[in-house]
Amino acid sequence: MKVLYLPAETGTGHNMRALAVAAKVRELFPGSEQHVYLGSKSAIFRSMFESIGTRVHVGPTERDHANTSQLGKSFDWTTYVTKYLNQTFISGDKMLNAVALIDSVEPDIVVSDYNIAASLAAEVSGVPHILITERYDFTLGQLDNKSLVDAGFTVENPAEVDAIRSALTTLFDWVTRRARAVLTDKPPIEELDRGTPVLRAIAAGNGHFTGPIVREECAADPAPRSAVDEKFGLAGSQYIVAGVGGTAMFTENRDRLLANYLTAFEKLRTAHPEARLVLIGRQEFSEDIDGVVFLNYVTDWHSLVKHAKVVLSPPGWISVTEMAVMNAPVAYVLSGYNEYHELEAMRRLALLGYSTVTEPDAAALLDILQEAFSESDSFARATAAASRAIAPTVNGAEVAAKLIAQVVAEARVHQEEASAAWPRNTGGGGN
Repeated sequence: MKVLYLPAETGTGHNMRALAVAAKVRELFPGSEQHVYLGSKSAIFRSMFESIGTRVHVGPTERDHANTSQLGKSFDWTTYVTKYLNQTFISGDKMLNAVALIDSVEPDIVVSDYNIAASLAAEVSGVPHILITERYDFTLGQLDNKSLVDAGFTVENPAEVDAIRSALTTLFDWVTRRARAVLTDKPPIEELDRGTPVLRAIAAGNGHFTGPIVREECAADPAPRSAVDEKFGLAGSQYIVAGVGGTAMFTENRDRLLANYLTAFEKLRTAHPEARLVLIGRQEFSEDIDGVVFLNYVTDWHSLVKHAKVVLSPPGWISVTEMAVMNAPVAYVLSGYNEYHELEAMRRLALLGYSTVTEPDAAALLDILQEAFSESDSFARATAAASRAIAPTVNGAEVAAKLIAQVVAEARVHQEEASAAWPRNTGGGGN
């Protein structure tokens, strides 16, 4: 069995989910040959994939989605489709690049992780594909124009935005219907997902809520606290882990959130001088602030999170699923209302029972930290209940691996049946 993974080229979550599936495929089907195309963060992920025997193909250029604003203040065809979607998810260049890679690798199956260009390329190439997605539709399909205006965008031509939304849903619906299986690690909520392509796929039996598609380390026992202390300089502390996420629509939101994290932490230390802050910013830091550990990225953050007093996290879905499996004491933070791509996730997380705050000032962040540092265990109990809804099982990667093998086996049977039915050339000649 030869598998080609084509994760979306934004952030790190799509790569991480492909890594989890590839590791499980290697475990369950050790004779498989696996390939992955990395269009983002290849310097981090190459060695991680190669360590499990996966052959890595790296894109010619990589774009930093964490430190570059993706959108403008006006929401229209040019700003959203031409300048954003065309650079990330839907692009003739990306599709042709995927077709060329499929021609070169000749996989039995393509696994697309929310990579619509990859799904289209698989169909063009006649190769079965599986779609893994944390989105039930393109994000715009689950946000109306009022939500965009409320988020601070200017929508001068509502009909144009409606046309974009309709076209995207039509495309996503076609992709889900053409996929041999649609897998999601996001639990469905009827009031949010009604009428979406993925909920329709689930109702038709082709879609599956798998539970978290995460690496096995998430469920494993953490390294001793002493090891974490030694690595990050946290001995004798109760510490906070705070992140800003991997894809920013507007970098000023990220910068404001970083500043408010630091201000809230400084105020917390007046009552809790033993507190420390581990700040994961997806960028290089030059600051030297007492009690603060600055990190660009942590490839194996499970032990760090499991010993934390509280985690402040953006709602990137791979982080959500990992922390649900780890039962981390987490509150979800969105840096700005105009980070439109995560509004749906924040609504879902709030409905599931998590603490959520959007565009918080330092006072709102301080309230969360003080609750987490209080003697009451109410914060941890509420988080645990919400996490069970996201992680009713921890074997989502195993579900994905088995479905990959099933689709490949079914495709081979179909191919053999088609070959057997094809009229044979008897070589009689002259007729």
